[in-house]
Amino acid sequence: MKTLSNWVEKFEKIASIILMAALTIVLFIGVVYRYFLNAPLFWANEASIFMMTWLTFLGGSLGLKYKSQASITFLVDRFSNSGKRVLLIITHLIILLTLGFLLYLSYEWVLTLSPQKSSSMRIPMWIPYLSVPVGLTFAFIHMLDYMVDLLKKTPKRSDAL
Repeated sequence: MKTLSNWVEKFEKIASIILMAALTIVLFIGVVYRYFLNAPLFWANEASIFMMTWLTFLGGSLGLKYKSQASITFLVDRFSNSGKRVLLIITHLIILLTLGFLLYLSYEWVLTLSPQKSSSMRIPMWIPYLSVPVGLTFAFIHMLDYMVDLLKKTPKRSDAL
């Protein structure tokens, strides 16, 4: 599981770097064309929205991998190490169940899309919408990997979400 999670992490990093660079270039060129050449690019805004959507879901998944989300631990800190472990297992089970449910709904949503196309770029809308199930799948893989680690050993305080 660790190998799969690490592979997904590498893919997310590379995809995020490419998307961020492309987003910067598209927005820069869009501004130059609109304000300096007085010939706006009709597709630049839509492309930037689609890239930002993909970045959001990939970044959210990476945030779960790095355990970088905000957390309030005053209740967890009152438990013993074994109590913390049980509480973390319960919390992560709830997160995994929620992610699993959202995964089911998001794949069902994308698979039932009509042949709708985007308004400016005329690409199939399943391409930008696919960011939701892909990001959630990656997040599920990272959480499952963390859950396996959690069941194998007692986490340190820094491992808590």
